[in-house]
Amino acid sequence: GAWSRLTPVRALKCNDIMLAASIAAALAALSVARPAVIGSEASRQALAHIHHTSSPHRRAALHAGLSLLSASLCFPPLAARAATITGDVGRKCTTASTPSATTVTCQGYGLAGGRVRSCAADEACLSTSAISNPSKFAPPWSPISAQEAADAARAWRSVAAAVAEEPGLRIVEQDDGGRYLRATGPSAVPTDGTDDVEFVLRDDGGVRLLYRSATRQSVFLYPLQQPVSNQQSHIDRLASIRRRLGWEEAGLPVDGPDLGRAMGDRYSVPTVTRWFGLELGGMRVPDEED
Repeated sequence: GAWSRLTPVRALKCNDIMLAASIAAALAALSVARPAVIGSEASRQALAHIHHTSSPHRRAALHAGLSLLSASLCFPPLAARAATITGDVGRKCTTASTPSATTVTCQGYGLAGGRVRSCAADEACLSTSAISNPSKFAPPWSPISAQEAADAARAWRSVAAAVAEEPGLRIVEQDDGGRYLRATGPSAVPTDGTDDVEFVLRDDGGVRLLYRSATRQSVFLYPLQQPVSNQQSHIDRLASIRRRLGWEEAGLPVDGPDLGRAMGDRYSVPTVTRWFGLELGGMRVPDEED
């Protein structure tokens, strides 16, 4: 057994008992204890030897130490269930650790209220729903051609074809009735990880495409507290799909006379002068009296 290889049975003395008790306490404190299993004849002989050479208190301590140490050596650790990075238990996250890194694996795909989900603070992700996280927000896409803008079914066929032709992606879920699809592909970091890329087409108030691209695995290298960066791979892949599709980002003009008209056309805002008292030329300040 593993224990007999580490410590000869006849060499067990007071120091060994104290060490075993310390190991038992440490393992219990770290919550890695397993059911008491003494899996070898040598371990049973060790227990019998202690019964005849130690006091009851020392025997109890060594019993606990041998049981916990044997279990920890004989049984591989299980993947620990984790609260997700964002605290949302619905994302189904697990953690796995090695001496050099911790990998958090989450499955955060799926629709919420007819929209793609947002992005966790510490995951490599872009989403049209990440409005509270500017570094992970991406604007919706809209068709340029009048035919696709007027025909949502035609626009959806174009989206599905563009995703299917993207190298490395494979469509694993497609609902043409709900105009939703999810594709998976290899991630850049880690190289054996998985990216989920989702699209849903909405045509309430104009055809627009919502999407989310995220890596399931977040890798934390010790002693760093932030995961290894992987954002650019999502930016590049989505840009490739949009170029193939030939659509535009549904943004607004940065400035100029077209801003007011665009706000009214796209978001039913009568005029920008009504936004917190701001106007295109800036906030109007009354002239100071002499």
